[in-house]
Amino acid sequence: MSRQFDLASDLEQLSREHAIEAARTGAKRETPAPSGTCPWCEEPAPAGATFCAAECASDWQEHHARVSRAARINGAK
Repeated sequence: MSRQFDLASDLEQLSREHAIEAARTGAKRETPAPSGTCPWCEEPAPAGATFCAAECASDWQEHHARVSRAARINGAK
C-alpha cells in the first residue's frame, strides 16, 4: 500500500513541476533577456547581465513603466 502512496506522491510532484514550468514558459517577460548588449544604450553588457549599468536598468524600467501606463490609459491590454 505504501508503494501506491509513493507513486501517487511522485506523480503529484511531477505534475506540479510541469505546471510550474508551463506557467513560466507562457509568462510575459518584463525585462529583456541578457544578450551581451545593453537594450537601453547598446553598450556591451557583462556576461549574464541584461544592462551594462544600474543607471541603464533604472532608465529602462522608468521608460517601460511610462509606456505601459500610456498603453493602459489608451485601452490596450
